[in-house]
Amino acid sequence: MNRKTLSEKIRKTADLSKIDIVGFAKASEFVDYSLNKHQRRDPRLTMPNAKSIIVAGIYIGGVVIPEWKDPWYGRTSRLYLSGFFLDIVKPLEPIADLLTDSGYQAEICNGSIDGVSIISLKLAAVRAGLGWQGKHSLLISKKYGTFLALGGILTNADLEHSVQEEPNRCHKCTECQEACPVKALEKPYVLDVKKCMSNLLANGDLSQEVIDSMENRIQDCEICQETCPWNKKHLKNPLTTKMTKHFQKKINDWQDKFFLKDLNRLSQHQYKILFDKFNIDIPFNIFQRNVKIAIKHAEKGD
Repeated sequence: MNRKTLSEKIRKTADLSKIDIVGFAKASEFVDYSLNKHQRRDPRLTMPNAKSIIVAGIYIGGVVIPEWKDPWYGRTSRLYLSGFFLDIVKPLEPIADLLTDSGYQAEICNGSIDGVSIISLKLAAVRAGLGWQGKHSLLISKKYGTFLALGGILTNADLEHSVQEEPNRCHKCTECQEACPVKALEKPYVLDVKKCMSNLLANGDLSQEVIDSMENRIQDCEICQETCPWNKKHLKNPLTTKMTKHFQKKINDWQDKFFLKDLNRLSQHQYKILFDKFNIDIPFNIFQRNVKIAIKHAEKGD
């Protein structure tokens, strides 16, 4: 099967899997990857004969619980609630099946195994022409802003690789850097993970600076995304996409489950049942700590 025919079949399969955007990149080393000796730097360390990276994105801009505006409701992020916090996996399985049925290898990136994708999906998405890396370090798409959950497949199939990357359109804008209350974005395009509130809410001690800034956030943070100019239209009127009905059902199912006083009463077993489906391994004691701090913030606001 020639590369054009196979690439088109993959696009059609992606559409049937409710994937909003798909691109193909060359499976070469990421020379600008910051962790020089890391496995994720070179796709061929995972698949020696890899020729292509398939990068898929699903829009999550509308995955918002309205009650988050109420300080008595624990807040998280769109990515968290979407169920794609680590990687898109299930929607990519039909594409992987198509490739293997056609005689090719296909390795789906699956961060749920060890919390880390086998490649840097963000850099692969840039290479595939899906967007550019913003000063908050996240992928920005002209159409979808930063609200894309990403997934990827490594394959030895020779596909139609993108030949042109999107130009960086951040220019002189520094809104995300200025908005971060814990100064995790002091260097543009580089996230200081040790300072990042999202990281600390999942594992780590909280400084007074973080405690003062977290408000009703109990897991994950979107402050830099909420101030990014490329997200303004999505914050006001999220796009209607293939997954909208699916996400709306999730919101309807979950919007009454984030009341802080109810979360504070959860046992460890109840917490596991309630939150395991999000694919996020945040220890129960860390979760309890975050909820208790959020309650103190809510009480001050009463």
